Amino acid sequence: MNRFVGLRPALAAASFALVLAATSHAAATPGAARTPVPIDGFARVVHRVTDHVWLIDRPVATDAPFEGNVEVIEQVDGLVVIDAGGSPPSGRHVARLIRTISPKRVKAIVYTHYHGDHNLGAGELLKVWPQAAVISTERTRQNMLGKPMAYIKTYARAYGDMVGYAKQQAAIDSLPQGLRAGWGRFAAHGPSMVAGYTGLRTYPATITFSDRLSIPDSIAPVELMFLGRANTDGDAVAWMPRQRVLASGDIVVHPIPYASACFLGEWIGVLERIKTLDFAYLVPGHGEVQTDREYIDRLIWALTEVRAQVGPLAKQGLTLPEVRKQVNVTELKDRFAGNDPWLRFTMGAVFLGDVVKNAYQEAKGDSIIQGGS
Repeated sequence: MNRFVGLRPALAAASFALVLAATSHAAATPGAARTPVPIDGFARVVHRVTDHVWLIDRPVATDAPFEGNVEVIEQVDGLVVIDAGGSPPSGRHVARLIRTISPKRVKAIVYTHYHGDHNLGAGELLKVWPQAAVISTERTRQNMLGKPMAYIKTYARAYGDMVGYAKQQAAIDSLPQGLRAGWGRFAAHGPSMVAGYTGLRTYPATITFSDRLSIPDSIAPVELMFLGRANTDGDAVAWMPRQRVLASGDIVVHPIPYASACFLGEWIGVLERIKTLDFAYLVPGHGEVQTDREYIDRLIWALTEVRAQVGPLAKQGLTLPEVRKQVNVTELKDRFAGNDPWLRFTMGAVFLGDVVKNAYQEAKGDSIIQGGS
């Protein structure tokens, strides 16, 4: 998708920004027991969020491969799965773990948005449950059928390039140890990632909606909602009112937000609407389950701060490179990444570069193109 800010052009493949979409600590619901994890770069773990709701996530979400969370909701007559993993190997792990949760069939797979790290594993789920409906917003379906998903043709090659770059970075003694270690972990999973992202195909929705779609049930009803453009132009959230669980997709990513082709002003409005829901658990697109609204408030602050800095500069006629030089991002890095070298690097790579660009385009009245550079 968008170019990876700060890397050499040959390595700044469009797809790598999406690869680093998830930059969060391993999800850890208090008291939740995790299943044993096989040694595999795409391995996942499952743990219970609350009654009838489970989360399947990467054991350490800050390590590659960076793929989105998957939620499983048990209804009377089957399972609803929110997102599907970002690769065939990941999808196989998700399918295996679903069977440890319940013997019931998967009756619906819901995509929160079009980013491939949330849906490229769907084919493996459909092999096991071929009758499952695949659901998304209409806009997400259009994106999955169009140019925004073209990157999957070169995804494996882009990962191969990045693995080589990661090995080089891990060997530079002058880099902070935390940054070298992050690159080292990336390189260690290189062979499995290149193999896992080869020969990909998409599985667009068979059922779409534009505003709301209900999956009724007597014990765990699910309400799918489009609350507005935010991280993408087709974001869906899944609301389980009886369990008080909200699955946000990449509208919320913890601890580092992601901002590829986002809509800052509308994103803020969507976050404000999310805050009005009476959730006890917010399951982000990547990272830890949130049990309060502090992180949402921090994200609203960050988007508001970037708009406040970028808007006046753009309206003065400055170019985007000139605006980048004047925007102060130190407090943003401090509040999201602290002193962690890998998280500070990631903050610049997957959020700050793109969010400044999108704020600039917003202020100039330019269109935000999904999957654009």
